[in-house]
Amino acid sequence: MDLIVCHTTADFDTLGSAVGLSCLLPGGRIVLPGGTHPAVKSFLALHRDEYPLIERRAVTLAMVRSITLVDCHQRSRLGAAMVWVEYAIANQLSITVYDHHTESAPDIPGTHHIESVGATTTLVVEALKQSDIRISPTQATVMALGIHGDTGSLAFAQTTPRDAYALAWLMQQGAHQQTIAEAVEPGLSSLLQVLLSTALD
Repeated sequence: MDLIVCHTTADFDTLGSAVGLSCLLPGGRIVLPGGTHPAVKSFLALHRDEYPLIERRAVTLAMVRSITLVDCHQRSRLGAAMVWVEYAIANQLSITVYDHHTESAPDIPGTHHIESVGATTTLVVEALKQSDIRISPTQATVMALGIHGDTGSLAFAQTTPRDAYALAWLMQQGAHQQTIAEAVEPGLSSLLQVLLSTALD
């Protein structure tokens, strides 16, 4: 099984990135190993069945073929999922990391796609565009939520033109604006996002 693993207390950027990667990795399964932000929890209560999510308890080590980590490159943010990463390292399985946090060096080996953009979802959108992969409106919606969430709807200082281009592409793919408007939270600064994640953990 190709696992797409989110960090603990997953936000919309984590979920959006994971959904996009499931399009790049057909058959890949998304695991939320340690809860979600409240807004993501409310969103998934309505839309969970539309994405290839599986429960953590459904994964056994023998099933793991590869691991793709999203929005995270530090062991400390993986919680119980770290056992899968350790298994992959020990058995020389493929590990790929997508992240937009560049303040610290990754402490997980593998192929790294880590760039300074406003949202990890932007990197995944660029990979989808490069591979000429089309996505459904449902997939585009949650990915657009990822960019909105981590860029404050393109208002945060760390937002780049790449984020805006990625969001425009998702709109072209049919991202549902009303769903986005209902789900997106008032923007928090990057410091408050970190504090919220720490508090929820």
